[in-house]
Amino acid sequence: MRDLVSRRSFLQGALAVSAGALAACVAPAAPEGDMADEGAAMEPVHLRWDTFRGIGSGWNEERMETFTEMHPDVTIELRPLAGSGQQDNYAKMYAAQAAGDLGEVIAFDPSHYHFWRAINKNIIMPIDELVAADGTDLGQWFEHFMGLQYYQGQLYGFPSWGWAGFDTLVTNAVHFEEAGLDVPDPVGRDVSIDTIREWAHSFYVEGERFGLNISHNEATVVVLCRLFGSSLINEEGTQCLLLDDPNATEAMRWAYDLGVVDQVLPAPGDIDNAGGALVAGLLTLNWCGSLCVRNFNNQIEDESVAKASQILFPAREDGRFPSQLRGGTWNLRTDQDHADVGYQFLLHIAGHDGSLSFNLVARNFAMVRPDVVDSLIEDDPIHEWFISSLENGIPAHAPANSRGREYTSAVQQWTDLLLDPNQPVEFEQGLQDLNDNIQAVLDMEPA
Repeated sequence: MRDLVSRRSFLQGALAVSAGALAACVAPAAPEGDMADEGAAMEPVHLRWDTFRGIGSGWNEERMETFTEMHPDVTIELRPLAGSGQQDNYAKMYAAQAAGDLGEVIAFDPSHYHFWRAINKNIIMPIDELVAADGTDLGQWFEHFMGLQYYQGQLYGFPSWGWAGFDTLVTNAVHFEEAGLDVPDPVGRDVSIDTIREWAHSFYVEGERFGLNISHNEATVVVLCRLFGSSLINEEGTQCLLLDDPNATEAMRWAYDLGVVDQVLPAPGDIDNAGGALVAGLLTLNWCGSLCVRNFNNQIEDESVAKASQILFPAREDGRFPSQLRGGTWNLRTDQDHADVGYQFLLHIAGHDGSLSFNLVARNFAMVRPDVVDSLIEDDPIHEWFISSLENGIPAHAPANSRGREYTSAVQQWTDLLLDPNQPVEFEQGLQDLNDNIQAVLDMEPA
């Protein structure tokens, strides 16, 4: 535990430095109509909260109830977004804004690539003056996740969820024990790419079990390329690297050989629920992230069938850990009468208690605050496994044109086609198609 505390102390020290830098961006002027002290009387205020986060878990209701207990003149209306997917929910918010019916408390997440688009469309407001008026300590949140809340020198929100992306192989340790193999150290980073390939073969039992599952979504493909020393798109978000960087090409060839040539990976549609397959003993290794590890551990009912572990990817030649630091946000809509009240509600849902229950009740993954990391480890030591990727992870590269929906859809669709053993394409043609369709999105006009 001393080593863990030392690492965390280092992070907190770094945060103290970053907080000073962030404070330089805060405007000194205070807005009119600051919210009164907690519990003091004020004019009635009604806020609308449009979100798809936490719906059905009870978390949202608990946050509203505890806030209105402190501020009895405030009412909050929860308006759940129920699109078929996360990207659909952003579309609903754009439509609501156009119709003049968007809530006061909203979220356009940076790592779903809508944050900058919403700012450019004047949908979400900067909160620098509110921070200054309240004297908020911005060092409460980890530097990277706080950094995601800035655009062109202004602050637009507070962190909601945050993790290192699809940075691990969620592991059913029972299969290793049955094979007489040592279960890899869950924080070791000592399993090579070649060994992962061998295990994809050795744990595969035709018709009964897959040794390895590799999803075809953007989060997985990015980390696959980073495992081989590259990335999917450049840092500027303007160029796909699959054809230009031999390391990215090698990464996709590695997956293609396993999936199409050797046919030991699930084809698209073979596994509807990879987490359920792990619990049922039908899958040994699932390429996912820390949230998936935690969910797997919580869902196990029979430890003779499944035990939770993880395999972290080895460090790259540059010393960085293959990952994709991703995060969300809580925002305020522009042109509202009571932004000061909305700001206090943001602090209520993004503070220690709100963030901790966002993890434990809403079942999101939000290791975005040092004090929440401490509390999560106290609740379940498995959270210690996830710290190194947060310390030494690689930030996400966002499309410069904010075409998040088109970008993620292109990656999923054309990776499905490249890696489908049932309708095989030649590797070179499939990779060209994948690259060209991603690049076509990056070349589009800004959203």
